[in-house]
Amino acid sequence: MTVRALLLAWLFATSLAAPAAAADLPSQPFVSTGGKAQAWLPPDIGELQFETGAQHTNAETAAATLDELSTAIGALLAEYGIAPDDIDSAELTKKTVALSTPGPDGADRAYSLGRHFRVQVRDLARWPDLVAALLARDHVDSLGVSFDRTDSDEVNRDLMTQAAGDARSNGALLAKSFGRQLGPAIAIARGPLDKIGPALLGGAGGGKPAVPRSPSTSSYAVPTAIPFGQSVTAVFRLK
Repeated sequence: MTVRALLLAWLFATSLAAPAAAADLPSQPFVSTGGKAQAWLPPDIGELQFETGAQHTNAETAAATLDELSTAIGALLAEYGIAPDDIDSAELTKKTVALSTPGPDGADRAYSLGRHFRVQVRDLARWPDLVAALLARDHVDSLGVSFDRTDSDEVNRDLMTQAAGDARSNGALLAKSFGRQLGPAIAIARGPLDKIGPALLGGAGGGKPAVPRSPSTSSYAVPTAIPFGQSVTAVFRLK
């Protein structure tokens, strides 16, 4: 093929590719902007997660001991008003372990069983005494706590509305700075600008909302407030 023929072929291919590339971009001036909203609110529900376990050279004895521990923990939780539906437990581990010294029956291995508990505490006034009682018990390990609000869905919806309003206000101010007016949104996504790309190409925006973090603490006490947050990025047409 001659040089002239190669040049003509390249020009023809370029002319076909240009419209496709242009179709991936907005055909009008646009501006991208972000908005966010945060709130610190008192929690009204808490969650406890912990583990209990038993070990014995006899598998049946280990299982019976674990059941006894679980029954005792269930009774303790009931004393503090925890409903059965708010207690979720599941087998965590079931394995054999080597013993450093033989057991009474001469066995050199033992059966080790563990169970994980997840407990919803709806009356936070009873939280301090319940946590203290669990910490005082033997065979209760890896205690972890978290807090939330029962109306968290409504809180996050309100924050998303506020974040969207913040994005529009920021966009309007930016557009005005350049002598333009803000038009309708043509792409919306949660999170930063790199999540907007698929929306510009016709896909759905993704990402998780940015939530402010509460200060770290080693205490099991109920915090006075917990953080909620939503963020949004939007692309608007310019008028």
